[in-house]
Amino acid sequence: APPLATEEPEAPPKPRLVTAPPAPVRDRTPIALDDLPTSTEEPMQLASTWEFVGWQGGGEGEGPVGHSPETTWADRVVDLDVPAAAPAASEDGVALASAWEFMQQPWQPQAVANIDPAQALLAAASASTDTPADGPAVTAEQVLSALDTADSQGMVGKVLLAYSAGRFRRAFLLGDSFGLARVGRAWGPGCDRPEVSALKVDLDTPSLFTSALNGPSPSVFSAPQAPQDEAIFSALCGESEHHLLVFPLHSRGQPVAFFVAEHGPAPLDVAMLEELGRIADRAVEICTRLHRFP
Repeated sequence: APPLATEEPEAPPKPRLVTAPPAPVRDRTPIALDDLPTSTEEPMQLASTWEFVGWQGGGEGEGPVGHSPETTWADRVVDLDVPAAAPAASEDGVALASAWEFMQQPWQPQAVANIDPAQALLAAASASTDTPADGPAVTAEQVLSALDTADSQGMVGKVLLAYSAGRFRRAFLLGDSFGLARVGRAWGPGCDRPEVSALKVDLDTPSLFTSALNGPSPSVFSAPQAPQDEAIFSALCGESEHHLLVFPLHSRGQPVAFFVAEHGPAPLDVAMLEELGRIADRAVEICTRLHRFP
């Protein structure tokens, strides 16, 4: 029998390249200059900055997106006096304050900075040697508070001199330097005389200073008692009939300075001596804490 004819496999179809139809060509008609609107004689107006903030042009029929340009001055008013929204409430239901309430307003009093009590006392102390009709410029309680806040023994001396304003005619602070007491700070008329700066008191020789170390605080002297006292009264008073109030400032039992106030010929009030005694005790306490004195 004749051999059977083999069937040839069919070839796969060839892929066809599909292309998009060409886009229709739009006719572009040139704009003639005659088609433009004629210019007017009205002055040109520049757009305000607000008309461009947040503005984006939309398509045809969509209108502007974001911000609409204002057309009148009434539309451009910004209200700053009343918040736009009510303040939010916390979890407890308490209304929270807005930032506007924390802004300093012109009609509100300016905040006053905290002033150190010692500096405020020095500023309040009057430079006049006459006692005002309504009393001294500073009170004893103010002096005690200022002493408690003093951060140096130099400030202690300044506070004591400020206390003297309106109470005494002159006041001096004499520091101990190698056994000699010299004037370091002073207040009152005539305190810058050459006799004051030249005064030197030997603490190893009897004087009203050595008597004050062993006597009450403060001690009152109305006349010289030792040869050195003549120089002290002459330099610090100018007249021997005046009263001198003296109390030592010591630390750990050792004298470091002497406070001397010249009161004048008038007798001293017992209440003033008691008040000055409280101030002297507080000053000694502060000097002991600070361990040094200029």
